[in-house]
Amino acid sequence: MEKKNKKTLILSVMVCLLPIILGIVLYPKLPEQMPIHFTINDVPDNYAPKNFALFGTPLIMAIVQAICLVAINLKTNKLQNDKKPKILKIMEWFIPIVTVLIYIIMVEVPLGSTVYVGKSVCLILGILFMIIGNYLPKVSYEVGKTMFHPTPKSEKSFRKMSKIMGYSFVGMGILLLILIIWV
Repeated sequence: MEKKNKKTLILSVMVCLLPIILGIVLYPKLPEQMPIHFTINDVPDNYAPKNFALFGTPLIMAIVQAICLVAINLKTNKLQNDKKPKILKIMEWFIPIVTVLIYIIMVEVPLGSTVYVGKSVCLILGILFMIIGNYLPKVSYEVGKTMFHPTPKSEKSFRKMSKIMGYSFVGMGILLLILIIWV
């Protein structure tokens, strides 16, 4: 693993673990059972012990982040850094950003804050889908051969596939953002 990739790995794992500080600060104020899942009406319907929710969740996400980054680097190690697509850089930071945002929601709800969980999740996913959809058609065929399985048979079929996927992702992102207003 290159030095730049190691820095990204370390920094992104640290961002995944960063919310633990908030958990330590708010620990005495939080209930013993923390909400970890919500219905469509933002009502908690599944709970976890406080220690697991505050410390286990970021730890699990940090482990998942490390595994994903190592897998991305193993899969794309044939490519030179200047040929790695921007979409991979975006995906490298998806888990840490979502971890921090979801953790904040998970802590705010038991403290009595009015948090619209469904709208927050739709906003996060809508923006992410639109970003990914914007970059998918720009991925080169050479990079696409390393990213997609099964490998596209020709550059023409890859172009068509990435264009359709790009439009689909942007459309889904817009739909999720409209859903925030509608619901």
